[in-house]
Amino acid sequence: MKYDIAIIGGGPAGLSAAITASSKGRKVVVFEAHGFSPRLRSVELITDYMGCPDISGSALMDRFVEHACHIGAEIIEEKIISLKEKAGYFELGTPNRKYNADTVILATGISRSSLLPGEKEFLGRGVSYCAKVDGAEYKGKRVAAIATVPDAMEEIEYLADICSEVIFIPRFQGFVAPKRKNVTVILEQPTDITGTDRVTGLHTASEFFSVQAVFMFRASDPLNSFLPGLQMRGRSVLVDDQAETSIEGVFAGGDCTGQPWQVNRAAGQGQKAAISAINYLAKRDGLIETFKEYS
Repeated sequence: MKYDIAIIGGGPAGLSAAITASSKGRKVVVFEAHGFSPRLRSVELITDYMGCPDISGSALMDRFVEHACHIGAEIIEEKIISLKEKAGYFELGTPNRKYNADTVILATGISRSSLLPGEKEFLGRGVSYCAKVDGAEYKGKRVAAIATVPDAMEEIEYLADICSEVIFIPRFQGFVAPKRKNVTVILEQPTDITGTDRVTGLHTASEFFSVQAVFMFRASDPLNSFLPGLQMRGRSVLVDDQAETSIEGVFAGGDCTGQPWQVNRAAGQGQKAAISAINYLAKRDGLIETFKEYS
């Protein structure tokens, strides 16, 4: 399936971008794998969102999702695990299939974790973000799995089914250890990934584990882990005043571009990113710019 605009993230910024682009007749897909902004949904009362006084974060997000679906945006509730530049388009991969899009809008929210030392260096050589895609390569082997989100447990179970041992390092509250003899739970902070040509081990604060792969499960992976040319400013995506990133055809908006982390700002930035993506496509195709001002 080919789309005009692929949006990674279904929070206020991503859905605002989807609504704007869909309303202008663009074919839009939104990828969201974590329940449409759990951070906003946890807010009991919002009093400053225009037109929606005294509304819960969950109810506000439900309105955003309903509006995006009503206007024609396609929503796919899967995590993006790969993003590659091709000749004139982008290929996005989920655990189950690949999608193509002419432009991409990053609206992934805040990345609350940094790359572990060694993570970027061994990506694709023992470091993976998806067990269902890469797990079979390590059948019968000893691997580590670091998880910061509860919904990673399905992938931990999958690894336990096929690997000889899983060193499981949960980094979230309230986890329930899998009842598997081949799953060893470690509660220490992981510190670095080691290896030569490929991963050979993982250090924690006081131990070393000999493993052949390290699987990382986060709500939002550091974006430059699968877009190496993406310029960052600390943990935030660097954008210009038109929401353009350092990669042609890739735009960004919302919390992933920095503070303040406010729903009003995120929605506005999502709209700006969509407008810039639409104008980019129009220019590329030799058409007159669609519009320059918000409408």
